[in-house]
Amino acid sequence: MTAAPATNNAAVAPLAAERARYDAGRSFSVQEAHRHVRDLFGHRVWIYWTDFLLSLAVGVTAFWAAGPLGLLSPAGLLCSLVAALALYRCFAFIHEIAHFRAKRALRGFRIGWNVLVGIPLLAPVFLYESHGEHHNKKLYGTERDAEYLPLARLSVRHSVVVVLGSFALPFFGPVRFGLLAPLGWLIPPLRRRVHRSLSTIKLDLEYQGRQPVGRRERASWAAQEAAAAVYVWAMAALAVSGAVPVSRLLQWYAVFSVLALANSLRILAAHRYLGNEEEMSVVEQMLDTVNYPRNRWLAELWAPVGLRLHALHHLMPGLPYHAYGAAHRRLVTALPADSAYRLTESPGMARSLRELWHSCRAHRRAGAILPLRPRTAPEAGGVR
Repeated sequence: MTAAPATNNAAVAPLAAERARYDAGRSFSVQEAHRHVRDLFGHRVWIYWTDFLLSLAVGVTAFWAAGPLGLLSPAGLLCSLVAALALYRCFAFIHEIAHFRAKRALRGFRIGWNVLVGIPLLAPVFLYESHGEHHNKKLYGTERDAEYLPLARLSVRHSVVVVLGSFALPFFGPVRFGLLAPLGWLIPPLRRRVHRSLSTIKLDLEYQGRQPVGRRERASWAAQEAAAAVYVWAMAALAVSGAVPVSRLLQWYAVFSVLALANSLRILAAHRYLGNEEEMSVVEQMLDTVNYPRNRWLAELWAPVGLRLHALHHLMPGLPYHAYGAAHRRLVTALPADSAYRLTESPGMARSLRELWHSCRAHRRAGAILPLRPRTAPEAGGVR
């Protein structure tokens, strides 16, 4: 008879934690937080290039070295893992590019990243141009946010699908760019459908994107699609001719799957996903997002390029990733010990994933499971 109350308390604990965070957020001042870090918003482009090129060199070298060492040998498997994590770090720069694409100082970096990583990974930069919606106060957490689902209020199976989908992602690029893009050039209705449904990096698979706007953007998307298509065809020709062994293709699948899995787990751990498809203020966004200040070097492996301090990023999306560490230290020092900013911290990914699991169960017991409904994005020229 004494076990039931403990079970009930455990069930409602996540809901009580939600209330405590949002109560603390009422007194949080965004302006005061910015005042402590206002000198850190300058971009150091040389850091971007150095970090990116070193990561790329490590990734490519490790991928190649796995062959001579034996792809299935312990040393070969270790090299493939290093390649996956290094290329994952390279890929993560697309997040910085999406935020600062209008900055002239980073235009060269955007082009270089797209040529060296975006096209080879079949993730050109135009696939992430909707990211601004994820930081819009009117769109974050709503049905018009491609990168958000109220996972904490949904069945656990939705989170499981996100993880399992990682193993299908290596096939997305070849099909999207090697097959559907060329067909779309010949069949305009198919091209428009591909742009709506398959041209956005997204968590919400039902999200419908937009068409490219204006001659310049249409030309940019078409050029990136064409480059990715040529890359797919070239790799297919090399594989058919035997120039690229099947073992290397299997290695690439494994490396890409590990990269995608790391990113999927990071996505699940980046937010608390407690939204109810309603607008959220900047402070509410911050409280719905998670910082990982501990175990920095480990966290950088699965949440690279500043993504480990994701709550800080949602509080100050204009801050360059290389300033996150200094900004976080200043805020922790300057803000009160009971500041809402402190409530964004988590000791690690495992803890956050467990909390997401418990939140799903708590909301299910409370009868707060939300149905998924079709989601649409504004047409070209609408709110972005």
